[in-house]
Formats: sequence, structure tokens, C-alpha cells
Amino acid sequence: MIIIFGPTGVGKTDFSLQLASHIKAEIINMDMGSFYTPLIVGTAKPDWRSYPIPHHLFDILDIPTNYTIAQYRADVQRLIQEIKARGNTPLLVGGSGFYLKSLFFMPAQTSVLHDQKYITQKSNDELWQELHTIDPERAAQLHPNDRYRVERALTIWYTSGKKASEQAPEYNPVDDNTTIIWVAREREELYERINQRVDTMMDAGLLAEVESLKNSDWVPFLEEKKIIGYDDLLQYLKGSVSLKDAIATIKTKSRNYAKRQIIFWRMLEKLLPLANQQSSSPILLTMQTLNLTLTDLELYIKQLTHV
Repeated sequence: MIIIFGPTGVGKTDFSLQLASHIKAEIINMDMGSFYTPLIVGTAKPDWRSYPIPHHLFDILDIPTNYTIAQYRADVQRLIQEIKARGNTPLLVGGSGFYLKSLFFMPAQTSVLHDQKYITQKSNDELWQELHTIDPERAAQLHPNDRYRVERALTIWYTSGKKASEQAPEYNPVDDNTTIIWVAREREELYERINQRVDTMMDAGLLAEVESLKNSDWVPFLEEKKIIGYDDLLQYLKGSVSLKDAIATIKTKSRNYAKRQIIFWRMLEKLLPLANQQSSSPILLTMQTLNLTLTDLELYIKQLTHV
């Protein structure tokens, strides 16, 4: 299994397609936004149906619903087995660290909260404050509007009596031979690419895409998930901000998201080898960094694939 992970706008899709053309690969999506059928321009979703390389877990949800890490992990495990049975290499591509981590650490098993009506009657702020009282460490890691994760942390507490922040995840990789490639660029180049990509998305019809969703059930979902671009343009359509300010905000949020992805990778880069070393059943784990600013990509692919 090969995993291509990196910050938004770095060029993961182009690299994955070039790599896949040199090996017998099938691509598995690892970007949250690309799970959802109506979200196209703002998620930079590739035109996956037009490629000869098989793609999986793109456009799998037509309604605004959560796709849990447990569901994702189970689907990826199934796909890995099917892809390998065809003699191909599973190639996971994306920037959602939440889903990447689930491929190595088993998500905590929780049952439905004891009183779902009690939860639905609470506002986001009320739930976050409740979590802050119970588990301030976990609450500090979550935005009050991240209702899904706040509810999950509360569920862990009410069903097990344990704080989410104290739950040690079980190291249990989905594959026993994994290469992770962290794709990077020099920071100035990355930020310029991000700014340009936002302009390209606007030219490609991002505003029209958001406008088509504004009177639907997608609005509360997009506002809750804070998927960059959608929530900001919804605010513009409500008259809360100017279009110029909304675009500037999208660029700033995208750059900040890239920073968080880099920080996440630095954490995972240290965590995974240590967990693997301490495991009773370690896997063959290889971790590489590909700096697209400094590297000849064609030469790198030849070395990687031993061509």
C-alpha cells in the first residue's frame, strides 16, 4: 500500500496520477470533501471518471451526512483486499489527517449516546461547554461548531466513563507493508499555489456551485463542517460579507489549513515509527518526503518504482 499525503494545493493529485501510470495501481480517496457528490469545484475533486486508472471512494455520499472514521477504515480494508486480489497496488491520496490516522489506529468503539433527544436539543456551544466541563483537554482541541467530534467525545464519556483525551488508540494498521510519501513544497511556493488555486476555483464556478446548495439541507452541514470555501461563500450569499472579503478569507483559511496539515504530519512522522517499533506485530513501514520544489519528479518516480 502506498499513501500520498500532503497539504492542500501541493500537487498530490498530479503526482498520484503520474505514479499510478508507472505501476498497476488503483487510487483510493483520502480527502473528506471528495466523498460528497455535490462538492466538486471547492474540493478540487479530480475528474476521476475520465481517468483509465480506477478510483474509489469518490462521490459516495449524495446526502449531507457524516462518514465516520470507522466506516472509512472498514471500506479501505475491503478495498485493499479487492485491489490486491486483482494484482494491483492500493494508492491512497489525500490530505485528511483524521482519515489517515484511522488507517493505523483503531477508532474507539462507542455505542449511541444514551439519550439522543437530549443531544439534539443542545446547541453547539452548549455541547462544547459540557465537554469542556468533563474533558477540558479534548474540548480545547475542538471548535465548538465541530459538533460531530464534540458529540463523539461526549458519547465516549457517557458510555464508558472515560475521557476521550485519555483514550489510548490501539495501533492496528490496515496493511502490513505500507509506504507513506509526504508531499511538500517550499512554503512561499505552496502559499502562492494556494492563492492561485482559489482564484482558479472562482473562475471555474465555485460561487455558482455554492449558490446551487444554499436552499438545501447542505447548508447546515457545510456550516458545521466548515469546509473551506463553502461556508465563506454562503456568508457572502447571505449578505454578511463582500465577495472580495470572502475570497480573501478563503485564501487565508486555506493557507492556515496547510499549516495545520504540516503540523499534523510532524506529529504523525514521530508517532508512527514509535508505535510500530513498540507493537507486538510490527509492519514493514517506509516513510519518505518528496519536496516538489527541489525534486525532479520524473527521476523520483523512476527511483521509487525501480524503472
